[in-house]
Amino acid sequence: MIFVAINELSHFHFHDAEINNIEFKNEQMIWEVSAVNATKTNSQNKFDDDMCIEDALIEFENIRIESIIFGAYTVHDSDNNLIESKEAIPAEPSEYANILKNTLNSYCYIYSMEELPTTNTNLYRACFNIDGGAGNYYLTIEFAKSIVTWSAYSGVAWYVRHQSVMHEPAAEL
Repeated sequence: MIFVAINELSHFHFHDAEINNIEFKNEQMIWEVSAVNATKTNSQNKFDDDMCIEDALIEFENIRIESIIFGAYTVHDSDNNLIESKEAIPAEPSEYANILKNTLNSYCYIYSMEELPTTNTNLYRACFNIDGGAGNYYLTIEFAKSIVTWSAYSGVAWYVRHQSVMHEPAAEL
């Protein structure tokens, strides 16, 4: 891998990134991901725009899964009448490994990532909104170090291309 970003999760956009594999070894959780975007503030991005990374590894060292919570939701009709609602459901720690394994049974996308505060200055916390074979849930983890590595960019991030198309002047007829 050519590019290495250490403890820079906030300098990536994870929306619609796909987790292709999750592996645990030696107190590490390793994700193989695709379609993650390095922001222009990322130390490894020398371009003027956010850039898409086709394939990357994300390693979380000294990982501890803090929680997995299946998201609450509400569904309303066009008149704003409640059709269905569901409360948030926290998973038991004994279920974590099985949930992560089942996540990869079909698609597995990250919708978002949020860095969270921590009381220990030697640790980091993050919450990922993940949708996969196990359902939609929030994975909150605590870790000592994050390392994202990749070998190449595959182009400008999709949302940058979309913005430039939106701002182009209309062609005259």
